[in-house]
Amino acid sequence: MVSLVFGFWFWFGCLTGLRGEILLEEYFGYPDGRLVDMSGGIWKNHSGTESLFVANGGALVGQSDALGGREDVHHLLASEIDPYTDQSTRLYAGFTVTFTSLPPVNGTYTAGSYFAHFKAKLANEFYARVGANTEGAAPGFFRLAIANKSWSSATTSEFPEDLHLGVTYTVVVRLDLATDQSTLWVNPTDEGSPSVTATDILRYGAGPINSFALRQGADGTPSDNGAPGNSLFDNLVVATSFSEILVVPEPTVLSLLGTGVAALLWPRRRPTRSVVFGEDACVP
Repeated sequence: MVSLVFGFWFWFGCLTGLRGEILLEEYFGYPDGRLVDMSGGIWKNHSGTESLFVANGGALVGQSDALGGREDVHHLLASEIDPYTDQSTRLYAGFTVTFTSLPPVNGTYTAGSYFAHFKAKLANEFYARVGANTEGAAPGFFRLAIANKSWSSATTSEFPEDLHLGVTYTVVVRLDLATDQSTLWVNPTDEGSPSVTATDILRYGAGPINSFALRQGADGTPSDNGAPGNSLFDNLVVATSFSEILVVPEPTVLSLLGTGVAALLWPRRRPTRSVVFGEDACVP
């Protein structure tokens, strides 16, 4: 019986040890209107004047930027992370997004642009930029892409799946401070699901990473060049582990007890290493 209880607590500790810290949860349950106002200042402006709105329980990330002044906003994280002193943390952001228009194509420009990213505290330093473009996509479709810091045809890595307008996709982004690389998943089931990793050089700027941001507008010529298209953004969670982004049902006490029994009865063998949600699993 003592061995059975030990097995239960060993596996329970192993499972709970995979959890990280949740730094932000946002489900946009505000009245319709300008996001900065409706959120009571929880979302803050850092660029532009033409408002980013919340409607129907989501953020309307619009990209028509004829006036060159669409609003970009950010939400503070529960704690700051300094990439100069922290070289081990993995930051994850998970959200849903539904596109209502394709990234504009003008001439041969198909690179689109980014609509969400991690943001530094003291400057317009943006990391793990996730956006949309039409590069590699069939006509009428688009693709999501990731860049560490610089967005262009040469620096983005596209997730290799053609995506549809009007369909809601679950997106997960990881910024790994150990490797200084950003990774993108679309509709993942776990951290081992298909993903793409950005390859452009990431150099950190001023101040710690302290917020997650939404970006509107374009950055090319003509005015809608370099825009990712219009979308509804929702269900944002930022955490330090993948398992907090995509919630796995808690095992029952009986199943944990059963696991403990199985562990005790399993033939003895040499210790091995395995990976669960991208982290080392506990091995007795």
